[in-house]
Amino acid sequence: MQKALLALWSIALFMGSLALHTRHQGFPYFYHPDEPGKVEQVISEDWNFHHPMLLLSATKVALEWNQKGRDEQSVVEAGRWVSAAFIASAIVALSLLAFIWRDWAGALTAGAVLSLHHQLYELAHYMKEDSAMLMGLAMTFLAAAFYWQSPSRARAAFLGFACALAISGKYLGVLSLAVALPVLWRGKSRAAFLYFAIPLLATLIVVNLPLLTHLSTFEKSLSREMGFVVHGQRGMTRSVPHSQYWSVFLDNSTPAIWLLLGVFLVARWRERPMVTVAEWALIAFPFIYAIILSFSPKSNDRYFLPATAVITLLAVLGIEDAAHMLAGHVKRRTVLAGGAALLLIFQVTGWSWSKPGIWQYDEAFQHDDIREVIAYLNTEIPKNAVIVTDNRVGLPDPKRKKEASRLGTVPQTILSGRFAADHGGVASLIEQGVSYVLVSESDYGRFQLGSLRPQKGGEKEFARRKSFYEELSRRGELLWERERGTMIYLHPGIRVYKISKPELRS
Repeated sequence: MQKALLALWSIALFMGSLALHTRHQGFPYFYHPDEPGKVEQVISEDWNFHHPMLLLSATKVALEWNQKGRDEQSVVEAGRWVSAAFIASAIVALSLLAFIWRDWAGALTAGAVLSLHHQLYELAHYMKEDSAMLMGLAMTFLAAAFYWQSPSRARAAFLGFACALAISGKYLGVLSLAVALPVLWRGKSRAAFLYFAIPLLATLIVVNLPLLTHLSTFEKSLSREMGFVVHGQRGMTRSVPHSQYWSVFLDNSTPAIWLLLGVFLVARWRERPMVTVAEWALIAFPFIYAIILSFSPKSNDRYFLPATAVITLLAVLGIEDAAHMLAGHVKRRTVLAGGAALLLIFQVTGWSWSKPGIWQYDEAFQHDDIREVIAYLNTEIPKNAVIVTDNRVGLPDPKRKKEASRLGTVPQTILSGRFAADHGGVASLIEQGVSYVLVSESDYGRFQLGSLRPQKGGEKEFARRKSFYEELSRRGELLWERERGTMIYLHPGIRVYKISKPELRS
């Protein structure tokens, strides 16, 4: 009976999470800078192998199954749906893991809290590989717990399959082996390793077959990715190890998570002789993972997703520990209900203006600053004006008619590039006939971060660009502004400046 109820709960949780995480996924395919390249690969089947193939292969299957068109927007929305399905699968796996540790109270609370986590919600909206790796890692943790409970050939095979999914999601998914191998070593059974290895290799081959048939391209792409990991990208780097992921942790957790995570860790330390290898692997993972990330100058909030999910799960498990600590003072049911309510309230509302919850993220996906600035240009700026823009402002490329057809065109002459600064200084722009500059905080903001510095050889270029944005802010006339928001690809922090000799401020 319990297995049937768990199956029903898993189905309901998956469908509920999928329905929630596929809301508002229809924004244009070119808003996220990484999505157009993935879309083009699915359409052309000319793979670049910057990542393993799970996301793109699953997107192809989803398109064929649903018989959608193969235009760019249809492909990206299929890919976003696949990402949401991966996130939902990860939530189910972590909920089942919570059941193993904390029975139904843990399973229900973990499923609800993870479903309402704003970072999981946001990353389910992008055709990106982070969701695929999270699913594989979550299944690896679940399979490791299953195997430790009762070793069997079937559970060893499930563990191999889960590791293959993690590795097929992103190359960093190879960390799943650090979880699986110590657990398999428990019985020192050659048969267990064999039943683990066969589905591992078979799944890797099936999912990544295009990669295996284009090894030279794969080698170049892997070398490229490793170069970014070691040296940074887009001309910028930072010292290592760095503390950025401490800020990412604070942004993607709440005071309720901190409190209950602390309770959980204290309780496990007290009970450390009884903690199993599979449990230690789960507990240690987010901390070791964060340390590994801190040794790469290439950084992004989304890389922290697996740690975010596991930390949230551990906080949920800490509710039961809090009930034990407060036994004799507060009823167990009261602590369980109060802890779950506290976590859920923070997940929905956030815990400060700068640390929003899922409610604000859902709102953010319903508003589009790029469409607003296009409307402003059409109504408030002279049609014969010449405008220079940053890339992340997001204006449609007039050479790409499909982009323009989705957002509308602007009558002005647009000079775009990676940075508005690359067209010359403010005085030079005026001499060229430029009268307006559109900039995005997603571009100019990087020159204001003290933690970033130029890569070796790029110091002059970095200084020139930084100087341009400082001069523009000081001398240009700010006409229109939308602040950088919680969903940066719809709210990239846009400013419209007017530059003209009579109106320049000294």
